[in-house]
Amino acid sequence: MTQPLRASFSAFLFLLFAGAALADVVATPPPTGGLTLAEAVDRAVKASPRLDASRAVVSAAAGTEVQTHLFPNPEVALTAENVAGTGPYGGTSNAELTGGVTQLFELGGKREARQAAASAERRAAETDLDAAKLDLKRDVTVAFAAVVAAQESVRLSRDLENTARQVLADVSRRVAAAKDPLFQRSRAEVALATAVVGRQRAEELLAGARQKLARYWGETTLSETLDPASLPAASEPAALETYEARLAKTPDVTRFARLREAREADLALARAQNIPDVRANLGVRRFPGTRDTALIAGVSIPIPVFNQNQGEIARASAEVTRMTAELQRAQLERSQELVDAWTDWQSAWTEITTLKSAALPQAQRAFNLALAGFQQGAFRYLDVLDAQRALFETRVALAAAIARLQEARAKVERLTGHPLQLTDASTAP
Repeated sequence: MTQPLRASFSAFLFLLFAGAALADVVATPPPTGGLTLAEAVDRAVKASPRLDASRAVVSAAAGTEVQTHLFPNPEVALTAENVAGTGPYGGTSNAELTGGVTQLFELGGKREARQAAASAERRAAETDLDAAKLDLKRDVTVAFAAVVAAQESVRLSRDLENTARQVLADVSRRVAAAKDPLFQRSRAEVALATAVVGRQRAEELLAGARQKLARYWGETTLSETLDPASLPAASEPAALETYEARLAKTPDVTRFARLREAREADLALARAQNIPDVRANLGVRRFPGTRDTALIAGVSIPIPVFNQNQGEIARASAEVTRMTAELQRAQLERSQELVDAWTDWQSAWTEITTLKSAALPQAQRAFNLALAGFQQGAFRYLDVLDAQRALFETRVALAAAIARLQEARAKVERLTGHPLQLTDASTAP
């Protein structure tokens, strides 16, 4: 083998050894000083119109709750009798003036029921806000991990392209010197073309992933580099039961529990509406003939003969039944989603450990043997090319598995509501 070719393959071997070492670093990359995951989430929280809308819903529900604590306003009435008539009643000299105040007194716990319903609605809106925060954190985490994975894919693709260029140059020299057949150069050219296409594709995917991440805080491009170390280190998930125990306290489930409380309060209010309210009035009447005055008092109570609020009671009762079913559905769906996400996490972790403990070392060993055999004339260039391709694909598979683990873990944290690491202290639960 010529000295240039030996040097080229030595450089090639160095690249692949370095790449194999970096594959371990992918799981726990060193800090780069770039944009961290926490900073990305913070930007998204501050710029999210969905969170702004959810906060407005909470404020509106809080306003409704305040309103339910206010008593009905009294009514003031002034009446004039015996005016604009005939004879002695043609003017206003014989007018009888009456002024009074009427107050409504609600009975049967109507006010308390409205307060309970408004309080439950406000708390449901707050859990909606919590859920929106969790959704945003999950989405930003997945997008952040996608950019990190795309960056790793670009790095691997560039390594492969650089190596393919070096190999093509050396093979071309050997073909020109009639030491290798012409088709060997064709193979090297195809390998280079494939590597170029792969690198271009990886760069396009990286550009798209960076744009998608930047959109979460209203920008069209991402100018900063990312800090892969800010992502949680790849690790094995805890037992499924650990996460299932948290489901009952997550916003997705507690929201329906709060809404069921609100509907139960609506039902109590509908039943209370069947109890008549008392409208009391107190006033003063002036008699023009004697210029005397007298108090007047009265009480008005509706008689629930025709309307006993039957329809509203039936509607409210059905709403309680519906919300109970919605709560059960939410618990079942979130449990199923948790099983799927946890399974993906466990599967990705198993793949990572297998690749790092067995597949990657074996691929590296196979390449080393193929390279040594080629240098000694025992193997063909095609054998080295196949071993190199297998090593590259193993490294890509490891990076992809780590990205899938990050996505699955983000989904599990979203479903369980733990941990919620947001910097928006004013609205954090």
